[in-house]
Parts: sequence; structure tokens; C-alpha cells
Amino acid sequence: MTNCEPRRIIIIGGGYAGILCANRLAGKLKSRARITLVNPIASFVERIRLHEVAARTDAEPATRHSLRSLLEPSVELRLASVTSIRPDEHRIHGVDTASNLPWAERYDTLVYAVGSGVPATAVPGAAQYAHSISSLEAAHAFRGRLAEVPDDASVLVVGGGATAIELVTELATLRPNLRLSMVTSSQLGPTLSVKARTYLERAEAMSHVRVFERTPVGEVTRTGVRTVDGDDIAADCVVWAASFAVPTLARDSGLDVDRSGRLIVDEYLRTARHPDILGAGDGSLVDGPAGETLRMACATAVPQGGHAAATIIAGLEGRAPDPFGLAYLVLAMSLGPGDGLVQRTRFDDTPSGTVLTGRPAAVFNELNNRYARSILAWERIRAGTYRWAKPPKSSRRAA
Repeated sequence: MTNCEPRRIIIIGGGYAGILCANRLAGKLKSRARITLVNPIASFVERIRLHEVAARTDAEPATRHSLRSLLEPSVELRLASVTSIRPDEHRIHGVDTASNLPWAERYDTLVYAVGSGVPATAVPGAAQYAHSISSLEAAHAFRGRLAEVPDDASVLVVGGGATAIELVTELATLRPNLRLSMVTSSQLGPTLSVKARTYLERAEAMSHVRVFERTPVGEVTRTGVRTVDGDDIAADCVVWAASFAVPTLARDSGLDVDRSGRLIVDEYLRTARHPDILGAGDGSLVDGPAGETLRMACATAVPQGGHAAATIIAGLEGRAPDPFGLAYLVLAMSLGPGDGLVQRTRFDDTPSGTVLTGRPAAVFNELNNRYARSILAWERIRAGTYRWAKPPKSSRRAA
């Protein structure tokens, strides 16, 4: 291999999965590979803190970080948007961010780590009338909207999962005059245990929130939402926090995707028809050991970034790669400053009976959020530092 040209590896996406993958490859392969990370902006944004950005009225939390500072020095950073992947040509095409001119690059191996972005909904009116916190810019726009409405304005959060819960409880604590509501097609905190959900429903911040459970939204209007049953829920401001969509890049490029547009990969994170293309993070569909689809989360993306690197390294060294394995440990969320909820989970992400609440849970959640970014810095200094929990071997699918 030392007599060959360096392997050309391109990573699309500068989120948790993409950065971890780039740093691990750079540290392990050294001069054996030329690694480029492509991202449209020069910043890494901690999306797990965007509910704080949206709700704060004082100093904004540090959610934006220099992408270059998080990357191993040998990793090339290309600021550009990728518009198409041409797997038969081993090329990607896009538009340079600075010049707005088209460009193209050849790759030997491609890692698809595009993440997720805009709210995922086909509900009429959502794009026109609903805010979101799917990006830093969107969180700023929502905060700006709150500055325009009266202090006692009515705000309706669509969604019942962790993102919606963290946003509404942050708002309830920091903007107590707002009249807050939530509407969700399922129950509040659908992945929580009974014990955890009971605490959530009785939490101080939630006492200021009116909750409409099992109430699917059919339309977002100028004055609120209309449910599928035709009932109107009035609001001065609507925030969509139910789900997020992935970019259409994989679908538009003719790669194998599921109905939502997520890249379909095997247990090694490779695509079946093009094994030189790997997927990691929210934009890829990865099954867990029990056959369940792994959820979109930082806790999922970072291990996948590490494993995509391991699969590439194994191939270059002539070894058979190991199948991907991930054991979830906890589901942690903020319930506003000073309160939190930590649900212990089994390896397949189902809740166990152990729940941590209150200030200790808030401290744990904060440390967990800091840890997520620290992983990237550690991997930059010493590749292979990060390890993740894996399921028992007896539960893993046969390779």
C-alpha cells in the first residue's frame, strides 16, 4: 500500500458523525490517505443546545464552534454544498461556498454523513407559518419572533418527544408569562417508562403547559393549528418540533434510500450496490441488533462515525470489518434550567426501571452534552480514544 497513491476519502457533512470519522481516519491512516471533509459552513453547531438558544433572553450559549479547530490538522476542509453524487464515476459535484462556482472531486471512498435538517412534515401550512429549532438560524428566527409578540403571547409546540419537551420546559422556566401548549399525535414522552413519564407530567415547568395528547395536526394556519378532526387550537406562534427530515441528496443521486430518504446501509455501514460509499448519522438508515431502526440522535451518530472509519481502515488493511453494534445506555433530557430527567435504557433503547430526576439529572444532562463535543476534540488529539457501549454478542445479528 505504501507504493500506491494515498487513498482519496471524502466525508460529506461536518456534524458529530462526520467529524469523528474524519479525525479517526486521519489519526489511524496518516499519510496512507488524503481525507477531505466537505461542509457548506465553517462552523460546527451543537444542535442538542438549540432549545437553549431559542428560549434565552440573555447571553446566548456557545453552540457554534470553528470546524477547523475540531478537525485533525491533516484533514482538508472544503466549504461547499454537494449537489450530486455520481457513484459510477466516483465523483461528487457541488457549489463552492465562497465563490458560488461549481466544482467536482473524485473519491475512492465516500462517507455520507449529511445529518438531518428541516422539519419533516407534509402538513399544509407548516413551511409558511411554523417556526422550528432545526438549525441555529431557525432558533434565532424563533427567538426574534418571540421578541415581537406580547410577553403573554400563546406559543404552541408541535411534538411530544425530547426536542419538544426540552423546548417547552425551557420556555416555561425562562419566559414564565408565555401561555404554552403542546400538541402531539402520540402520548407525551412516548419512549419513556411510566415512572419517568409520571415525573415529567408533574415537573414544575410542565405545570405551565397545556398538553393535547393523541391529537394529530392536519394543518398549520396563521392563527394556530387545525387537527385532523377539524378542531382549531389557537396560537400566536407555532413551533414544529415533531421530527426532522434528511437531505434529498442520496435519493437525487440514485442511491438506495428508504421512504424518508435515508441512505440504506448494511451492518458494516456500507451501501449494497456501492460498497465504497458508507453512511453514518441521521441521514442513514441503520438497524440495531434486534432489527429495530436506530433513532436519530447524537448518541447514535458519533458511534456510527467511529465505525465507518473502522470499516474503511479494515478494508485498506485487508481485514474483514466487524458489524456495527451499539448499546444505548440512557436517554437524558433537560426540563428547564435546574431540572432534568435521565431514563436508564436497555441496550435496545427500551426503558428500564431506573430514573434520575431533578437537579442531579440536570447536572448529568449538562455533563453529557459537554461530553458529546469533547469526544470530537479527544479524537482529534488521539485517534481511537472514543469507545462506545455495544450489545451482548448473543443479541447481535449474524454477519
